[in-house]
Amino acid sequence: MEETIRAPRLVRFGGFEVDLRAGELRKDGAKLKLTGQPFHVLTILLEQPGDVVTREELQKRLWPDTFVDVDHNLNSAINKIREVLGDSAESPRFVETLPRRGYRFISSVDSAIPSSNQLAEESPSTGPRTTGRSLFYGLLIIGAVVVTVGTLALWKTGFRTPRAPRVLRFTPLTNDGQVKSGPMAADGSRIYFTEELPDRTTRILQVSINGGEAAPLVVPLKQPQVLDLSKAGTELLIANYEGNQGFSFWVQPVAGGSPHRVGTILVVGDARFGADGTSIVYGDGHDVYSARMDGSSPRRLVTVDSGPFGFQFSPDARIFRFTQFDFQVDSMTIMEAAADGTGLHKMFGGCCGTWTSDGRFFVFQSRRDLRLDLWALPEERRFPWRRREDKALQLTAGPLNFEFPLPSKDGKQVFAIGGSRRAEIMRYDSRSGQFVPYLSGISAEGLAFSRDGQWVTYTSFPDNTLWRSRVDGTERRQLTFPPSRAFLPRWSPDGKQIAFNGKQIGVNADLPDTTWNIYLVSNEGGTPQRVFPSEQSQMDVNWSPDGNSLVFGSAVVPNAPIYTIDLRSKSVSTLPGSNGLYSPHWSPDGKYIAAITAEHPHKLMLFDFATQKWTETFGFEMGAPSWSRDGKCIYFQAYHNPAQDGVQSRIVRFRLSDRKIENIVDLGNVGRLTAGTITGWFGLAPDDSPLFARDISTSEIFALEMDWP
Repeated sequence: MEETIRAPRLVRFGGFEVDLRAGELRKDGAKLKLTGQPFHVLTILLEQPGDVVTREELQKRLWPDTFVDVDHNLNSAINKIREVLGDSAESPRFVETLPRRGYRFISSVDSAIPSSNQLAEESPSTGPRTTGRSLFYGLLIIGAVVVTVGTLALWKTGFRTPRAPRVLRFTPLTNDGQVKSGPMAADGSRIYFTEELPDRTTRILQVSINGGEAAPLVVPLKQPQVLDLSKAGTELLIANYEGNQGFSFWVQPVAGGSPHRVGTILVVGDARFGADGTSIVYGDGHDVYSARMDGSSPRRLVTVDSGPFGFQFSPDARIFRFTQFDFQVDSMTIMEAAADGTGLHKMFGGCCGTWTSDGRFFVFQSRRDLRLDLWALPEERRFPWRRREDKALQLTAGPLNFEFPLPSKDGKQVFAIGGSRRAEIMRYDSRSGQFVPYLSGISAEGLAFSRDGQWVTYTSFPDNTLWRSRVDGTERRQLTFPPSRAFLPRWSPDGKQIAFNGKQIGVNADLPDTTWNIYLVSNEGGTPQRVFPSEQSQMDVNWSPDGNSLVFGSAVVPNAPIYTIDLRSKSVSTLPGSNGLYSPHWSPDGKYIAAITAEHPHKLMLFDFATQKWTETFGFEMGAPSWSRDGKCIYFQAYHNPAQDGVQSRIVRFRLSDRKIENIVDLGNVGRLTAGTITGWFGLAPDDSPLFARDISTSEIFALEMDWP
């Protein structure tokens, strides 16, 4: 007899049941509200569990001949599915988002189990039961009661969702007002951390886990930074900044004495002690290596798409996790692999995580709405058959930013750096030699002025919202709104438009961060328009003097050229010989473009439109070029390596007439570190006086007293 093979009526996963014929999603027999497009999307994903279903494939299946906003509709459908399933984009159990690719159903699926109705229909009929079975039914009832009681007890201990961890108390441990940076390291009594001083030198300090005055740790290195503490608590792993060459790594005895260098490793990367205590793990470019403590026998563990850092091994030394930073979109992702580097995979968005000493929780930081909060991922499974709870639990919710979490040895606390970011605009008065507040000291950066000097545009710090006002602060108007971020705005020569670098900040994994692109917006407001859509980063846009063209480059795209775009014809061209240059600035007379080499040491280059050639004007580390109003000079920030000569960076100007360099002011005199989105911001007022964003952020170490479930 010929048999007909039919698709299963029911698909089961993680306690849920999808009835494909009835078009229903159920849990424990109860029907859940999921219909229409979200239900259709779920069934498509269930057709290919474990495989990526691209957004294009979903579009063809759902809207083959209709013009719709695919991204919006798909995001809405996925969000609805996650809401009904109790799933999370950051820590998915069922539906995983692969940015710019599609989605994947990651839970195990059972599509071969028939429904209970089918079982009933297929069971053979039986004749009448014999009488006299009271004893049998009595025993059956007693057994059912025992099973029910046992099941309830098992549910209470093994299946009920545990309560979330709580922060009971926040206690500041330091109060010196200096900028602190992570990571930190701690034994049972002290916390070791790094402070950055106003002259940009660094020092390592230690403070009691109960708080009090922090004491410097004597380290005979010029630019030391704490990285890790050995398991025995006797040695610190330290990075020392060696200028453009990167960082060297050193092992410093906590009790004092001379540090010894870890071989000749010199990389632009991070490092930690290995799980066995006899090696280190470090990043170099896109690669992660393991090497012996003398730097010998380096072995590549993994290669990733962007810069790896923050390496941490699990307490059982079976796996390690680290953060991958994508500079183009300013996003961080926590990655996981086995200790030998196999099985590398993405976990979720976040940064700088580490385990509690008992291995039950993985504590990390994550950015939401431009604020950094701490989260905890449960790790343990109390019973072998129970799936690990993959949903991260939020520990902090502002108002301070909390970063670089470090669980205490006894598990009762989590140490973290807490603070709030703020800047104030300062102007250097050359007559008095003083720094004075400008625009009432607003917390901003990227100030740019209209040609007549009557209007100013800027971005607020640190949220990167675009504003414009008169130079006296009146007629202030907001031009961009979250989740958009703006950076380095520029007035058009006619004063009617503002060009700026902009991006969208994703609020979840379905809306990932975008790259920096160029936008135009009216000075009266309205919807910003993207000028040249691209997935590659576009930065530091500037106008041609006639207002007909824009020029821009990219510091993060390898060997990228400098582009010009004609706003009338929308045609894009590259400047001859500009590969490997960025931060282009057109001279007021239109004869030159100044730019910087992307490779270190950064050099100031000048393109002459008459000769179509580039010439080097300044031959050592520099940044932030700005033309004077009359076009006779180029102001810029000249950097010196404090590790080599102890000299703070300074503002200088290059005169085109005689090619001479003049020193204007040393930035060490600002009194605090300069602040900015990417680096310390510098600009010019309408009278060419230097402007800075002085950092007045707060930054202290806190102890968070924990109540773990």
